Amino acid sequence: MAHVIRIVRWEELSPSQKIDVENLKISDQQIEYAGPTRRTVEACISDLTGDIQGAAIFDGEVIVGFLVLKRRSAAPSWASTGAAVISALRVDLRVQGLGIGTAALQRLPEWLLTHWADTASIMLSVDEENETGRRSYAKAGWLDLGTRDTGRIGWVRYMKRDVQKDS
Repeated sequence: MAHVIRIVRWEELSPSQKIDVENLKISDQQIEYAGPTRRTVEACISDLTGDIQGAAIFDGEVIVGFLVLKRRSAAPSWASTGAAVISALRVDLRVQGLGIGTAALQRLPEWLLTHWADTASIMLSVDEENETGRRSYAKAGWLDLGTRDTGRIGWVRYMKRDVQKDS
């Protein structure tokens, strides 16, 4: 089954779609690492800098995930200048393992060129124990920077993907 993946800014969602985002089924482990979806949404809503952007991941007309991007003043200290950082990527438990997360990650550079055109790269930190996530990121074009650091819960690795701009 082919997935038709789109990424839609939080502000562009209807009220019922926003409720669908908050009702995504997320594992307890993912909540432990990334926090509850509601807290992530609140961070997007309360941002006054324009440097935090929430986005829903759609498969066709159904919301199947949510992610947050941070840049400039909102980016963590380890991020490169000009990078957008993926924070709290989550895919609904009912559709995990179907390639939706990887497909969304592959769409993200194009989305960034439209919405944050000055973005040079996309970065993320991933828990070292999250082998599934690391494989998905690598499959979508992210490179492991070879750096390990102590995270909030355990070791994390940093990964990066350049955003391609047409000449």
